[in-house]
Amino acid sequence: MAKILTFFNHKGGVGKTTLSYNVAWNLSSRGKRILMIDADAQCNLTEISVDSGYLYGDEQQNLFEYDQDFFLQNNIYEYFLHYIQPIANKPLPKIRTFNKKDGLEFLTGSIRFAELEETIALSIAGINALRHVPISTYNALQEIGDSFDFVLIDLSPALSATNQLLLMLSDYFIVPVNPSIFSKQALINLNEIFRNWNRNLSGFEIFSRKIKGLPKLLGIVCQNYRPFSRKDEENTRSAQRFGERMDEINSRAVELANDLNGFGMALTPSEFKDIFVNSEPYRIANIPDYNQLAVVSESEKIPVMGIDNKTLTKYKINTWQYTKKIEDFNTECNNIVGGLLKILEKY
Repeated sequence: MAKILTFFNHKGGVGKTTLSYNVAWNLSSRGKRILMIDADAQCNLTEISVDSGYLYGDEQQNLFEYDQDFFLQNNIYEYFLHYIQPIANKPLPKIRTFNKKDGLEFLTGSIRFAELEETIALSIAGINALRHVPISTYNALQEIGDSFDFVLIDLSPALSATNQLLLMLSDYFIVPVNPSIFSKQALINLNEIFRNWNRNLSGFEIFSRKIKGLPKLLGIVCQNYRPFSRKDEENTRSAQRFGERMDEINSRAVELANDLNGFGMALTPSEFKDIFVNSEPYRIANIPDYNQLAVVSESEKIPVMGIDNKTLTKYKINTWQYTKKIEDFNTECNNIVGGLLKILEKY
Protein backbone atom coordinates (compact mmCIF):
# COMPACT_ATOMS: atom_id res chain seq x y z
CA MET A 1 0.00 0.00 0.00
CA ALA A 2 1.44 3.37 -1.00
CA LYS A 3 2.41 5.90 1.65
CA ILE A 4 0.49 9.13 1.10
CA LEU A 5 2.45 12.33 1.75
CA THR A 6 1.01 15.83 1.45
CA PHE A 7 2.81 19.17 1.29
CA PHE A 8 0.80 21.91 2.94
CA ASN A 9 1.08 25.36 4.47
CA HIS A 10 -1.73 27.90 4.52
CA LYS A 11 0.87 30.55 3.69
CA GLY A 12 1.48 30.92 -0.04
CA GLY A 13 4.86 31.42 -1.71
CA VAL A 14 6.79 28.93 0.44
CA GLY A 15 7.70 26.62 -2.44
CA LYS A 16 5.36 23.69 -1.85
CA THR A 17 5.15 22.82 -5.51
CA THR A 18 8.85 22.95 -6.32
CA LEU A 19 9.68 21.01 -3.16
CA SER A 20 7.18 18.24 -3.88
CA TYR A 21 8.38 17.97 -7.50
CA ASN A 22 12.04 17.64 -6.47
CA VAL A 23 11.27 15.08 -3.77
CA ALA A 24 9.21 13.02 -6.23
CA TRP A 25 11.99 13.15 -8.85
CA ASN A 26 14.61 12.14 -6.29
CA LEU A 27 12.54 9.20 -5.03
CA SER A 28 11.88 7.93 -8.54
CA SER A 29 15.60 8.23 -9.36
CA ARG A 30 16.21 5.79 -6.50
CA GLY A 31 14.01 3.14 -8.06
CA LYS A 32 10.75 3.93 -6.27
CA ARG A 33 7.43 4.23 -8.06
CA ILE A 34 5.95 7.65 -7.39
CA LEU A 35 2.58 9.18 -8.20
CA MET A 36 2.25 12.94 -7.91
CA ILE A 37 -1.22 14.47 -7.59
CA ASP A 38 -1.74 18.13 -8.42
CA ALA A 39 -4.55 19.04 -6.01
CA ASP A 40 -4.24 22.81 -6.45
CA ALA A 41 -6.83 24.21 -8.87
CA GLN A 42 -4.17 26.69 -10.05
CA CYS A 43 -2.40 23.64 -11.55
CA ASN A 44 1.10 24.99 -10.89
CA LEU A 45 2.60 21.52 -10.53
CA THR A 46 1.12 20.49 -13.86
CA GLU A 47 2.39 23.69 -15.47
CA ILE A 48 6.01 23.21 -14.34
CA SER A 49 6.18 19.50 -15.08
CA VAL A 50 4.21 18.93 -18.29
CA ASP A 51 5.42 20.37 -21.59
CA SER A 52 3.12 23.13 -22.78
CA GLY A 53 2.92 21.40 -26.15
CA TYR A 54 0.99 18.63 -24.48
CA LEU A 55 -1.24 20.99 -22.53
CA TYR A 56 -2.08 23.48 -25.25
CA GLY A 57 -2.18 21.39 -28.37
CA ASP A 58 1.17 21.88 -30.12
CA GLU A 59 0.96 19.84 -33.35
CA GLN A 60 4.38 18.26 -33.04
CA GLN A 61 3.74 17.09 -29.48
CA ASN A 62 0.34 15.73 -30.49
CA LEU A 63 2.08 13.16 -32.68
CA PHE A 64 3.05 11.37 -29.47
CA GLU A 65 1.00 9.52 -26.88
CA TYR A 66 -0.36 12.57 -25.08
CA ASP A 67 -2.44 15.37 -26.53
CA GLN A 68 -4.81 18.02 -25.26
CA ASP A 69 -7.72 15.59 -25.11
CA PHE A 70 -5.68 13.32 -22.86
CA PHE A 71 -5.42 16.03 -20.19
CA LEU A 72 -9.08 16.99 -20.54
CA GLN A 73 -10.14 13.41 -19.87
CA ASN A 74 -7.45 12.27 -17.43
CA ASN A 75 -7.04 14.65 -14.51
CA ILE A 76 -7.79 15.00 -10.82
CA TYR A 77 -11.33 16.34 -11.34
CA GLU A 78 -12.40 13.57 -13.71
CA TYR A 79 -10.99 10.97 -11.34
CA PHE A 80 -12.38 12.11 -7.98
CA LEU A 81 -15.71 13.33 -9.38
CA HIS A 82 -17.07 9.81 -9.71
CA TYR A 83 -16.06 8.84 -6.18
CA ILE A 84 -17.36 12.02 -4.54
CA GLN A 85 -20.50 12.41 -6.67
CA PRO A 86 -21.21 8.84 -7.85
CA ILE A 87 -23.90 8.12 -10.42
CA ALA A 88 -25.96 4.98 -9.91
CA ASN A 89 -25.11 2.08 -12.24
CA LYS A 90 -22.31 4.06 -13.85
CA PRO A 91 -18.89 2.38 -13.60
CA LEU A 92 -15.88 4.29 -12.33
CA PRO A 93 -13.79 5.76 -15.15
CA LYS A 94 -10.44 4.33 -16.19
CA ILE A 95 -8.20 7.31 -15.60
CA ARG A 96 -4.67 7.28 -17.00
CA THR A 97 -1.73 9.08 -15.49
CA PHE A 98 0.97 11.08 -17.27
CA ASN A 99 4.38 9.41 -17.36
CA LYS A 100 7.12 11.98 -16.76
CA LYS A 101 9.99 9.51 -16.56
CA ASP A 102 10.73 6.01 -15.30
CA GLY A 103 8.99 5.61 -11.96
CA LEU A 104 7.33 9.03 -11.94
CA GLU A 105 3.67 9.46 -12.89
CA PHE A 106 1.33 12.45 -12.58
CA LEU A 107 -2.37 12.78 -11.99
CA THR A 108 -2.51 16.23 -13.48
CA GLY A 109 -4.48 19.17 -12.16
CA SER A 110 -7.69 20.76 -13.34
CA ILE A 111 -9.26 24.11 -12.61
CA ARG A 112 -12.55 22.22 -12.34
CA PHE A 113 -11.33 20.41 -9.24
CA ALA A 114 -12.54 23.45 -7.27
CA GLU A 115 -16.10 22.51 -8.29
CA LEU A 116 -16.00 19.62 -5.80
CA GLU A 117 -15.31 21.93 -2.85
CA GLU A 118 -18.97 22.54 -1.97
CA THR A 119 -19.82 18.83 -1.88
CA ILE A 120 -16.80 18.06 0.30
CA ALA A 121 -17.61 20.97 2.63
CA LEU A 122 -21.21 19.81 3.06
CA SER A 123 -19.99 16.31 3.79
CA ILE A 124 -17.63 17.50 6.53
CA ALA A 125 -20.43 19.66 7.90
CA GLY A 126 -22.37 16.46 8.56
CA ILE A 127 -24.93 16.22 5.75
CA ASN A 128 -26.02 12.57 5.99
CA ALA A 129 -26.44 12.05 2.27
CA LEU A 130 -22.76 12.94 1.82
CA ARG A 131 -21.18 11.07 4.71
CA HIS A 132 -19.69 8.65 2.19
CA VAL A 133 -17.28 11.30 0.88
CA PRO A 134 -14.32 10.77 3.29
CA ILE A 135 -14.16 7.01 2.88
CA SER A 136 -14.93 7.19 -0.85
CA THR A 137 -12.09 9.69 -1.32
CA TYR A 138 -9.78 7.46 0.70
CA ASN A 139 -10.74 4.49 -1.46
CA ALA A 140 -10.01 6.60 -4.54
CA LEU A 141 -6.51 7.37 -3.23
CA GLN A 142 -5.89 3.71 -2.44
CA GLU A 143 -7.10 2.62 -5.86
CA ILE A 144 -4.98 5.01 -7.89
CA GLY A 145 -1.96 4.55 -5.63
CA ASP A 146 -2.11 0.78 -5.60
CA SER A 147 0.98 0.17 -7.75
CA PHE A 148 3.11 2.96 -6.26
CA ASP A 149 5.44 3.27 -3.27
CA PHE A 150 4.49 6.87 -2.54
CA VAL A 151 1.63 9.16 -3.49
CA LEU A 152 2.73 12.79 -3.11
CA ILE A 153 -0.03 15.42 -3.06
CA ASP A 154 0.62 19.09 -3.72
CA LEU A 155 -2.11 21.10 -1.96
CA SER A 156 -3.09 24.73 -2.42
CA PRO A 157 -2.48 27.18 0.47
CA ALA A 158 -6.23 27.52 1.07
CA LEU A 159 -7.97 26.50 4.29
CA SER A 160 -10.51 24.63 2.21
CA ALA A 161 -12.59 21.56 2.93
CA THR A 162 -10.78 19.81 0.08
CA ASN A 163 -7.36 20.45 1.61
CA GLN A 164 -8.70 19.44 5.01
CA LEU A 165 -9.94 16.12 3.67
CA LEU A 166 -6.87 15.25 1.59
CA LEU A 167 -4.42 16.11 4.37
CA MET A 168 -6.37 14.12 6.96
CA LEU A 169 -6.50 11.15 4.57
CA SER A 170 -2.73 11.18 4.09
CA ASP A 171 -0.25 9.19 6.16
CA TYR A 172 2.28 12.01 6.60
CA PHE A 173 2.61 15.70 5.83
CA ILE A 174 5.43 18.22 5.52
CA VAL A 175 5.07 21.96 6.10
CA PRO A 176 7.30 24.02 3.79
CA VAL A 177 8.31 27.42 5.17
CA ASN A 178 10.58 30.29 4.23
CA PRO A 179 12.72 32.52 6.50
CA SER A 180 10.12 35.21 7.19
CA ILE A 181 8.01 36.39 10.11
CA PHE A 182 4.97 35.30 8.09
CA SER A 183 6.09 31.66 8.21
CA LYS A 184 6.54 32.01 11.97
CA GLN A 185 2.95 33.21 12.31
CA ALA A 186 1.70 30.53 9.93
CA LEU A 187 3.15 27.79 12.15
CA ILE A 188 1.39 29.31 15.16
CA ASN A 189 -1.92 29.34 13.24
CA LEU A 190 -1.50 25.74 12.07
CA ASN A 191 -1.77 24.55 15.64
CA GLU A 192 -5.45 25.51 15.86
CA ILE A 193 -6.13 24.65 12.22
CA PHE A 194 -5.02 21.03 12.58
CA ARG A 195 -6.89 20.66 15.87
CA ASN A 196 -10.08 21.82 14.15
CA TRP A 197 -9.54 19.52 11.18
CA ASN A 198 -9.10 16.57 13.51
CA ARG A 199 -12.29 17.45 15.39
CA ASN A 200 -14.25 17.92 12.18
CA LEU A 201 -13.40 14.48 10.82
CA SER A 202 -12.91 12.33 13.91
CA GLY A 203 -16.57 11.25 13.94
CA PHE A 204 -16.52 9.84 10.42
CA GLU A 205 -16.42 6.09 10.01
CA ILE A 206 -12.96 6.03 8.47
CA PHE A 207 -11.46 7.42 11.69
CA SER A 208 -13.94 6.30 14.34
CA ARG A 209 -13.58 2.68 13.24
CA LYS A 210 -9.82 3.14 12.81
CA ILE A 211 -9.90 2.18 9.14
CA LYS A 212 -7.19 4.78 8.87
CA GLY A 213 -4.97 6.43 11.48
CA LEU A 214 -4.34 10.15 11.79
CA PRO A 215 -1.68 11.69 9.56
CA LYS A 216 1.63 12.60 11.18
CA LEU A 217 3.61 15.80 10.79
CA LEU A 218 7.14 14.92 9.71
CA GLY A 219 8.50 18.42 10.17
CA ILE A 220 9.25 21.63 8.29
CA VAL A 221 11.47 22.26 5.28
CA CYS A 222 12.91 25.75 4.96
CA GLN A 223 13.02 27.02 1.38
CA ASN A 224 15.09 29.96 0.09
CA TYR A 225 17.62 29.35 2.82
CA ARG A 226 20.45 31.87 2.46
CA PRO A 227 22.18 32.97 5.65
CA PHE A 228 24.82 34.81 3.61
CA SER A 229 25.26 35.67 -0.06
CA ARG A 230 29.05 35.44 -0.50
CA LYS A 231 31.98 33.59 0.98
CA ASP A 232 33.39 34.83 4.28
CA GLU A 233 30.05 36.35 5.31
CA GLU A 234 29.25 33.61 7.83
CA ASN A 235 29.91 35.79 10.89
CA THR A 236 28.34 39.03 9.76
CA ARG A 237 25.49 40.64 11.64
CA SER A 238 23.22 39.89 8.69
CA ALA A 239 24.00 36.18 8.91
CA GLN A 240 23.38 36.27 12.67
CA ARG A 241 19.96 37.87 12.17
CA PHE A 242 19.10 35.19 9.64
CA GLY A 243 20.09 32.50 12.13
CA GLU A 244 17.98 34.12 14.84
CA ARG A 245 14.97 34.18 12.54
CA MET A 246 15.39 30.51 11.71
CA ASP A 247 15.74 29.65 15.40
CA GLU A 248 12.41 31.41 16.04
CA ILE A 249 10.72 29.53 13.20
CA ASN A 250 12.08 26.21 14.36
CA SER A 251 10.91 26.94 17.92
CA ARG A 252 7.40 27.41 16.54
CA ALA A 253 7.75 24.12 14.63
CA VAL A 254 8.75 22.33 17.85
CA GLU A 255 5.75 23.81 19.65
CA LEU A 256 3.46 22.76 16.82
CA ALA A 257 4.81 19.19 16.78
CA ASN A 258 4.62 18.88 20.57
CA ASP A 259 1.01 20.01 20.54
CA LEU A 260 0.06 17.68 17.68
CA ASN A 261 1.77 14.84 19.53
CA GLY A 262 -0.89 15.23 22.19
CA PHE A 263 -3.37 13.51 19.89
CA GLY A 264 -1.05 11.52 17.63
CA MET A 265 -0.62 13.86 14.68
CA ALA A 266 3.18 14.26 14.66
CA LEU A 267 6.38 12.28 14.95
CA THR A 268 7.83 12.21 18.43
CA PRO A 269 11.31 13.76 18.77
CA SER A 270 12.87 10.29 19.03
CA GLU A 271 10.98 9.11 15.93
CA PHE A 272 12.15 12.21 14.07
CA LYS A 273 15.80 11.58 14.98
CA ASP A 274 15.49 7.93 13.98
CA ILE A 275 14.10 8.88 10.55
CA PHE A 276 15.99 12.09 9.76
CA VAL A 277 19.39 11.24 11.22
CA ASN A 278 21.14 14.38 9.92
CA SER A 279 18.55 16.84 11.25
CA GLU A 280 17.29 18.20 14.56
CA PRO A 281 13.58 18.20 15.36
CA TYR A 282 11.69 19.52 13.56
CA ARG A 283 13.61 21.11 10.68
CA ILE A 284 14.17 18.36 8.11
CA ALA A 285 16.20 20.35 5.58
CA ASN A 286 17.35 23.80 4.52
CA ILE A 287 16.82 24.18 0.77
CA PRO A 288 19.03 26.96 -0.69
CA ASP A 289 17.45 29.61 -2.86
CA TYR A 290 17.42 28.80 -6.55
CA ASN A 291 18.21 32.18 -8.14
CA GLN A 292 18.40 31.59 -11.92
CA LEU A 293 17.98 27.84 -11.42
CA ALA A 294 14.27 28.48 -10.85
CA VAL A 295 13.95 29.92 -14.37
CA VAL A 296 15.90 27.01 -15.85
CA SER A 297 13.76 24.50 -13.97
CA GLU A 298 10.49 26.05 -15.12
CA SER A 299 11.67 26.45 -18.72
CA GLU A 300 12.95 22.89 -19.03
CA LYS A 301 10.02 21.34 -17.09
CA ILE A 302 12.45 19.53 -14.81
CA PRO A 303 13.22 19.99 -11.10
CA VAL A 304 16.44 21.59 -9.90
CA MET A 305 18.00 18.22 -9.16
CA GLY A 306 17.41 17.26 -12.81
CA ILE A 307 19.55 20.11 -14.13
CA ASP A 308 22.90 18.92 -15.50
CA ASN A 309 26.00 20.69 -16.86
CA LYS A 310 24.66 20.58 -20.41
CA THR A 311 21.55 22.45 -19.31
CA LEU A 312 23.58 24.98 -17.31
CA THR A 313 25.71 25.60 -20.41
CA LYS A 314 22.58 26.12 -22.51
CA TYR A 315 21.54 28.95 -20.18
CA LYS A 316 25.11 30.29 -19.88
CA ILE A 317 25.35 29.74 -16.13
CA ASN A 318 27.73 26.78 -16.08
CA THR A 319 29.79 28.30 -13.26
CA TRP A 320 31.12 26.85 -10.02
CA GLN A 321 28.59 28.91 -8.08
CA TYR A 322 25.62 27.23 -9.75
CA THR A 323 27.24 23.80 -9.77
CA LYS A 324 27.79 24.20 -6.01
CA LYS A 325 24.22 25.41 -5.54
CA ILE A 326 22.88 22.26 -7.22
CA GLU A 327 25.18 20.10 -5.08
CA ASP A 328 23.93 21.83 -1.90
CA PHE A 329 20.36 21.48 -3.09
CA ASN A 330 20.79 17.76 -3.73
CA THR A 331 22.38 17.24 -0.30
CA GLU A 332 19.39 18.78 1.43
CA CYS A 333 16.88 17.00 -0.78
CA ASN A 334 18.66 13.73 0.01
CA ASN A 335 18.07 14.41 3.71
CA ILE A 336 14.33 14.49 3.04
CA VAL A 337 14.30 11.48 0.73
CA GLY A 338 16.54 9.42 2.97
CA GLY A 339 14.00 9.82 5.75
CA LEU A 340 11.11 8.91 3.47
CA LEU A 341 12.88 5.74 2.37
CA LYS A 342 13.38 4.81 6.01
CA ILE A 343 9.65 5.34 6.61
CA LEU A 344 8.93 3.02 3.69
CA GLU A 345 11.12 0.33 5.26
CA LYS A 346 10.13 0.64 8.92
CA TYR A 347 6.57 2.00 9.20
